[in-house]
Amino acid sequence: MADNNPYHSESEITPEETPAQVFGMGDVQAHKVKNQQQTKILWGIFSLLLVLVLSVVLILPSYIATPDASNIAPVVIPVERSTPQDAFSPFEEAQLLREREQAQEVLAQILEFQEQLEEISVESWAEESYLESLAIAAEGDAAYREQNFLGAQEIYQRGLLALQALDALSIEVLSSSIEAGYLAIDSGLPTEATEAFTIALLIAADSEAALVGLERAGLLPEVMALIEQGNNLLVTDELEGALEFYTQAAAVDPAHTGAANAITQTNINILERNFLNSMSAGFSAIQNNNPESALLSFNQALALRPQSSDAISAITQAENMITSRDLNIQLNAAREHESAERWLEALQAYNNALALDANVVTATNGQENAQTRSNLDAFLNNIINAPLRLADEAVYQQSITVYNQALPLAQENTRLYQQLVSLRGFLDKARVPVTVTLNSDGLTNVTIFRVSELGEFQTQTLNLNPGSYTAVGVRSGYRDVRTEFTVPFSGEEPIITVICNEPI
Repeated sequence: MADNNPYHSESEITPEETPAQVFGMGDVQAHKVKNQQQTKILWGIFSLLLVLVLSVVLILPSYIATPDASNIAPVVIPVERSTPQDAFSPFEEAQLLREREQAQEVLAQILEFQEQLEEISVESWAEESYLESLAIAAEGDAAYREQNFLGAQEIYQRGLLALQALDALSIEVLSSSIEAGYLAIDSGLPTEATEAFTIALLIAADSEAALVGLERAGLLPEVMALIEQGNNLLVTDELEGALEFYTQAAAVDPAHTGAANAITQTNINILERNFLNSMSAGFSAIQNNNPESALLSFNQALALRPQSSDAISAITQAENMITSRDLNIQLNAAREHESAERWLEALQAYNNALALDANVVTATNGQENAQTRSNLDAFLNNIINAPLRLADEAVYQQSITVYNQALPLAQENTRLYQQLVSLRGFLDKARVPVTVTLNSDGLTNVTIFRVSELGEFQTQTLNLNPGSYTAVGVRSGYRDVRTEFTVPFSGEEPIITVICNEPI
């Protein structure tokens, strides 16, 4: 009869020929438990045998007499030599031995992959497939016990492929579990995240991504609670308060995208709110005719959104409003100065207006007129305040020309009219001679600069036009004298004395 033990064949194999025993899948699973039981039994048998041996050696000889050799008859046991009907030939035994070894080699690989998969807790993430793979290997055990080693090898091979597929699948499960864990974190599902990362760590206990994910999953309830508080404040437009909670959530888990996105969006909302508030304040100031305040608000809005065309347009509107207002102020001031014939002030106002807007025609024309009238006013004032300048012929002729040009512009009861009246009075007298009396000692030679040399005399009169004159006296042995005198427009006749009386 063939032995059904998967470790032996029908032929006799010496210890030297026996390969390392490899168990079938069913034997292996029971072997661990049986080993412990057999160890206890062996120790008990060993103890019993030891007691028996000691009894035989020490006690039994005293009860048994030594036999008489002459009374012992030899016993002959006939040896029957027979050949089993199902005995294998040596070649067949060799073939079976090789097939068994090949089956055991595949089985050894199965056991290796089984151990690897159990180390990564395969039953936690692929229990059904794993049990199916073991069932396939168990089918191989049945064939093995029937010494159908080729069939066992084929079945073992299918089981091995199934286990290898699970081993390869562990990489995918690891990756998908980590991905699912982080997706669960982003979705606010701490339980699902924890489960996913736990499976990942069963497969790869040193996976940094899974370790970090598991830690973050533990923090997720606190993070979600803070985000929820922020969301509640966000509903009532309490943006700063919401931002504070979102910031706290990000501090608990800096990698949480939900907290980071909430912070980003809330900052955007705060910026947008502040922008709209600044724009609204600016337009309100425009309506209240306060362009400076409006400009300040619009600039604040532009600082929040530097590329905002609305803010840029509003700033332009406020600046134009300021410019228009200031321009009107300057033009109105210029007109007031013109009405009061304060031409220098009017000129300055027109200059200010043109500094605001160089294209204002009214300001350009007003500037030219104010400049002309300011020059006229200055000239007339100079003549009126110092009419003796009319003694200079060039000044006299220029004054006549200016008088004739300005006369059409003059209206009664105006400053210009009064200035022209005064100038005309000085012009009328400027060429009316006034009698001047000169006294001397008859020894001094007298000369009137730009008039004539009078020589030596006691008394002499001259008719001189109003103006300033200089008389010089010269006498040998005496210091020269110089006398300046004025012939007034009043008609008063001056008396001048020129005598050299200081000896040298």
